[in-house]
Amino acid sequence: MAVEVVSESSVHQDYVVERSVYAAGGIAAHLVIDPVMAQCVLLTKPEGQGEDADYRSREIVKFGDRVPLEALGIELDTGDFGTFHGVRAHRCP
Repeated sequence: MAVEVVSESSVHQDYVVERSVYAAGGIAAHLVIDPVMAQCVLLTKPEGQGEDADYRSREIVKFGDRVPLEALGIELDTGDFGTFHGVRAHRCP
């Protein structure tokens, strides 16, 4: 599993570039924690190779809810996750 925390300057890197890198590497779960949008994005079921690799499954969970991390047999409580204030929203995922 790989985990990324988005910052104002890392949105493209975390949502696009690293997504294909982790999928190509066969990383079973890629969790993007996004304090800009107050959400977590869980990507699973990697497929493909190189820059064309991607995840077949995407689950978006708002901060305050639990993220089911089935590969680890746990649920991640996001109730205490903080958000960035005064940062412009983005269009990802």
